[in-house]
Amino acid sequence: MANIFSEGKKEREIFKNEEVLYPEYVPEILPHRESQINEIVFALKPLAKAKKASNLFLFGPPGTGKTASINYVIRELEEYTERAKALYINCFDISSRHAVLSELARFFSIALPRRGIAGDEILARILERARTIDFRPLIVLDEIDRLGSEEASKLLYDLLRMDVKQKPSVVLISNYREFVAFLDARVRSSLAAILVEFPRYSPTELKDILRERAKYAFYENCIEQDAINLAAAFAAKHGGDARIAIELLLHAGRIAEAKNKEKLTAEDVKEATKKIVVVPLDRIVANLNEAEKIILKIIAKKQPIISGELFESFLEEAKDKEIAKSERSYRNMIARLSALKLINAEETNLKTRGKTRRISLAVNKEELLSRLDNK
Repeated sequence: MANIFSEGKKEREIFKNEEVLYPEYVPEILPHRESQINEIVFALKPLAKAKKASNLFLFGPPGTGKTASINYVIRELEEYTERAKALYINCFDISSRHAVLSELARFFSIALPRRGIAGDEILARILERARTIDFRPLIVLDEIDRLGSEEASKLLYDLLRMDVKQKPSVVLISNYREFVAFLDARVRSSLAAILVEFPRYSPTELKDILRERAKYAFYENCIEQDAINLAAAFAAKHGGDARIAIELLLHAGRIAEAKNKEKLTAEDVKEATKKIVVVPLDRIVANLNEAEKIILKIIAKKQPIISGELFESFLEEAKDKEIAKSERSYRNMIARLSALKLINAEETNLKTRGKTRRISLAVNKEELLSRLDNK
């Protein structure tokens, strides 16, 4: 009996290098991110001379090139000089101050006991080692909002106040521009980060990105333009997320090869859309702060609700909690929840209130509440 993983020889192969379509792949060219890359390079250029660089905050919706851009710059930096070294951490996987400090200790080649030690002791060992290193550290914290504002503030306070000659530079990455506003005031002052925005990709930009990847992923003439157009349109519909578009081409290519086809077509992309998981609700809810969860519960209970009434209800619900309650922070949270496609905020005119917004949920009420109650 043949092994279940064995397969007969394929008559046709359309993939030249499917790794080009993997999430961790960093391309040689990043279309439509030249401006952002130039801003990052300008801020980090002092590292090439072993000097401290400016801190950075990269923000924008998912799949807009934030991670790819910083990893591209890191690769170029480390190829250019040995006087700077970068540590990239995704806080979705390493989601506490203690875990981040442990990663930083390993980065500095500090052996930690298996029994585990307190975060403050790890920090003390890092400070001791940092006084002896001969390179400038660059610490990249992707999805920093996953730590929460309090944990992130404490971690950043540790990093930014390190009293060592080779003081590290920090790059923060988040989907949400307003995250920095929720950090401790002392941390915001020390951070003084340069903001670099990554806007959503347009359908035309997504097509350019896919064409560039397709040149290296597929053999010549093995993918139809209609397939690229459909993948770009699907990703544009889901927030301009390039990762969705690229993942679609990977799945569609495998489908076409499994059918022994000569080229990847729009029909293969259409079939692949059924296998794509757009950012799950569980993950979105996991990244919400307590104030945002309160707002969502109020909307679920009273929708549709006028913006002013929602703010008043929010103040009442949050009066005994240590969370941001200003009108400005409220507006930022509504903007964020709208950007996450959790709520609809429609402009309307009321005789008694004038221009305002009518707010309702953009997702299934029961599904959302079940996830909020489990967090």
